[in-house]
Amino acid sequence: MIKMNQIIADYNSLKFETLMSEKENWFFDTHGYMIVKNVITKDEANYLIDKFESWSQLPDEKVPHPLKRSLESTVFQNMHYVDEKYQDLILNHRIMKYVSSILLHNPRLMFSSVIKLTKDQKRKKHPNKNQENKFQKFIEDGNVLLHRDTNGYNYPFESFINPLIGYQVVNGVIHSGYVNVSVTLVDVPDDHGIGLIPGSHKSNFNTPLIESDDPYKEYIQSFELTAGDAIVFVPNLLHTSRKWELDYPRYTIFNRYVFGKYIDEGYSSHAFEEYKDNINDELYELEKKNIHQEKKIVSRLKNIYQNRSNNTLNSA
Repeated sequence: MIKMNQIIADYNSLKFETLMSEKENWFFDTHGYMIVKNVITKDEANYLIDKFESWSQLPDEKVPHPLKRSLESTVFQNMHYVDEKYQDLILNHRIMKYVSSILLHNPRLMFSSVIKLTKDQKRKKHPNKNQENKFQKFIEDGNVLLHRDTNGYNYPFESFINPLIGYQVVNGVIHSGYVNVSVTLVDVPDDHGIGLIPGSHKSNFNTPLIESDDPYKEYIQSFELTAGDAIVFVPNLLHTSRKWELDYPRYTIFNRYVFGKYIDEGYSSHAFEEYKDNINDELYELEKKNIHQEKKIVSRLKNIYQNRSNNTLNSA
């Protein structure tokens, strides 16, 4: 009798072990997001705000490399190369538990940004003038613009699963091509900040024009957040940013992690070799494409969460 069998790759979902609990898997699959409370303290959040403001005051020639400043000093990127507190947040195990699990334990940091928004600040314009005029007219009438993040990997219809960014579940394992993490550095009331349509990451239809007397009651979920809270969400979840009308600015750290096995994006700023000594080995490796072995961050996460799970079982 001749036998046949399949060679199972080391990342095959048949042998994959998530770090998320059954309840967390259910919630994330159903809603498309997860809120992680108090990943940093208010003092730590204020420290990061102070760093932002100090960088904003610097003349261009004094901005430390490779820190990137744009949009009249309202956005910074690559902060982790010049401040260790930003490194710690990127590698935070309570966030990375979800990121690594959703990326099949092959995470790669694509970019890290910190964004400041004030109540009188104008929206960033679309580079296409015709599109910008269309969008501006739409929102001037009080309408809500929602979007999905695709990084240019657009399929002709939203209903097709995009292998690079699409959301799917196979053999009980959740996977998305990349994952967004938004961390607020200020308190956010429930009628401000990010707005999501829960479950829209699994929509089988292109999004039509939706009419509603109050879309924030019928469709869009917003959240009351405390400085230091994070939202982990898949990028094809329909989302928007609500108008900021508070007297104090909104500061948000926005990190994107991609599946490190094959997504390269043509993105040139994943890592800066010239400044690699500015960051620790775990973070340097996290910015690299797959290295054909388990990354240090994944080993650390497994040591934390799988050992914790085993200890719970042993004590039961």
